[in-house]
Amino acid sequence: MIGVVTTSYPRSLDDGAGVFVRERVRALRQQGHTVEIIAAGDPGCLGEDGVTRIPAQGLFYAGGAPEALEDGELARRMLAWGKALGFSLAMFGQIASRRGRWRAVESHWLLPCGLCASVTLPGIPHRSHIHGGDLFLLRRLPFGDSLGRNLCRTRPELVFASAQLRDEFAELVQVPPESLGARCRVEAAPFDRSLFYPRPADERQRLRALLGFVRPTVLAAGRLVPIKGFDVLIAAVAAIPPGARPDLVLAGDGPELPKLSRLASSSDVQLRLVGTLGQRGLSRTMAAADLFVHPCRTLSDGRTEGMPLVVREALACGLPVIASASGGLCELQGADGLRLVNSDDVPALAAAIRAAFDPTTGFANPVGVMPGKPC
Repeated sequence: MIGVVTTSYPRSLDDGAGVFVRERVRALRQQGHTVEIIAAGDPGCLGEDGVTRIPAQGLFYAGGAPEALEDGELARRMLAWGKALGFSLAMFGQIASRRGRWRAVESHWLLPCGLCASVTLPGIPHRSHIHGGDLFLLRRLPFGDSLGRNLCRTRPELVFASAQLRDEFAELVQVPPESLGARCRVEAAPFDRSLFYPRPADERQRLRALLGFVRPTVLAAGRLVPIKGFDVLIAAVAAIPPGARPDLVLAGDGPELPKLSRLASSSDVQLRLVGTLGQRGLSRTMAAADLFVHPCRTLSDGRTEGMPLVVREALACGLPVIASASGGLCELQGADGLRLVNSDDVPALAAAIRAAFDPTTGFANPVGVMPGKPC
């Protein structure tokens, strides 16, 4: 039996949170393995055979754990750390109870899952997936470098969502992880290709009518938190002359929702906030939209996104994509249908959006990095 430990795992049949973990579990089961999962989940989660849920009081959803643990208000930050400690102790106990039953373990996110698995089950094969925010948190912890080196000494296979994350981890532990016993590989997270694929023109038109997309439509999706840069997207759309300005559809939820709504209203941007869409809803909306934009940024504390799954899903749908040249996204440079722009650069993003809708300069097959961006 293989154990999978994760903070995020789909809570319903159509939930997008941790969907790449479920895809990995599916792959393991297709290979003939029996899989048992330990995951965060509050009351009301979908009951599923082989899944044990640990209550986390919403810590790993909505705005997300990295944001909660870095909250500017001390009381909220301390509450989040208390939740994280309680969850970690419960995960230690759940993993320990499987000792002798699991012949291998896979963890998603270094904190707490990777470290819990390495400490509790040091003698079995361990495949540890590192996605981005988890490495950021490890770097912020006192003695995070020592924790990283100790993890490597348990001889895991470290799977990084991007080459940048691999390099950042090596910088944290101050030596090549391989020299400590770890094996390293870069592997983008999987997604459900039965949902995210190019649709024929007639189906796209049907979906546009169903969703009420009448005018040129830009889609963005993700947690409504600062690192996603949705405020920059609204400002960029507002910078386009009214006669050429597309509609904007934003799928997601999070603490920045009121701010983004006010910004769009004050900027005369036609913004539709559709909430968090399930995987089927997101794939249909991607099929109906004209352009996908992911304007993520590097935060002042140095945090970036690893390899945003939603960008790869949009590209798989055949949807033209504009994204920030931030984090692991630079590694997609040259992908068909993708254009990268400087993060937080409103004029560059506005120009790229206008170009995408211009029949003479649109980039259905183009690509590369916008001038001036060092990827």
